[in-house]
Amino acid sequence: MNIHYTLDDSAARLPLSIRSSEAVWDRAADLRSSPGVQLVELTTQHLLPTGLTLVDELADYFEAGAPSDSDPYGLGPCFEQRAMLEDLLRDVRETQPGLVALHEVAELFPLDFTHDLQFMLALTVIGYPAFGYVRTYKDSEGEEYHGLVVNLAQARPHVEGLLGHFSLERLVNLIRHGFFNHEGFLLTYSAYCDAIGRAPEHPAERAKDRLMRRGIAWHLSYRHDFAFYDQVLGLDAAQLSSYVARHNAHLASVEKKRGDDALAQTLDAPEPEQPWGDIAGYFAARAIAEAHGDEGLRESVAQGAAHFLRLYHALGLPALTFGG
Repeated sequence: MNIHYTLDDSAARLPLSIRSSEAVWDRAADLRSSPGVQLVELTTQHLLPTGLTLVDELADYFEAGAPSDSDPYGLGPCFEQRAMLEDLLRDVRETQPGLVALHEVAELFPLDFTHDLQFMLALTVIGYPAFGYVRTYKDSEGEEYHGLVVNLAQARPHVEGLLGHFSLERLVNLIRHGFFNHEGFLLTYSAYCDAIGRAPEHPAERAKDRLMRRGIAWHLSYRHDFAFYDQVLGLDAAQLSSYVARHNAHLASVEKKRGDDALAQTLDAPEPEQPWGDIAGYFAARAIAEAHGDEGLRESVAQGAAHFLRLYHALGLPALTFGG
């Protein structure tokens, strides 16, 4: 398993360096040719949607002295907190190479899986207003890349919402493990399934596969600080058992009322406030890793969700049930 990545901060560094309309046009070629800026711009145009380019929005901003009414790139809040974002970008960049730990993802796949994956990891202070998002795209030569974008303009409120205060250490961990490794595993697992032809057809089998892949992804997010995330999530042994039971009841209810086709659809889009499958899957992956280490998770990835569940059930913990 070979994960190649480029860390690009141009969608943060370039906008923050511009302070006049003249500077916009001086840096226009850099903005238009930057892979990170292109990734943020294409995603913003797609998700909002808007046809406005970043260069045009920047030029209008400095000519008018204010953002456009729609402000799709969030230039208003970006430049209102320019000094803070400049400091934050510098501090985050100074953590290199510790900001990226994708080797932890690669280690969970069989050694004979030699597929190459290309990741573009972009830091931005403008664009779609989310802490992190993923977009798969192809370059001019048709090479497929997976873009993982972190918006530092959203980072401080995101961390403060978790802690009640800001912590650079916590932010770096959220980026490295909570986002890059979490999403990196899901993307790599998808590529692995494509390569070996794993495509569960029955809804119950798809539900089991989802439980495993998302459970392992959440384990990668949380495993470096279980105590902190248990507190954030409000999880203890009793609560984890309760989530497993409620997941099973939810599954049984879906099967009874709506049938198998609805089963997979519902578990692929769990209720946002109570993601039963994600929490139950995380519980299982964590228990397997505690008992068998990374080898247990790697065997599960190689052999499939049935092996994952056999390892879990052998531990004598609250049972995960599936119909079909």
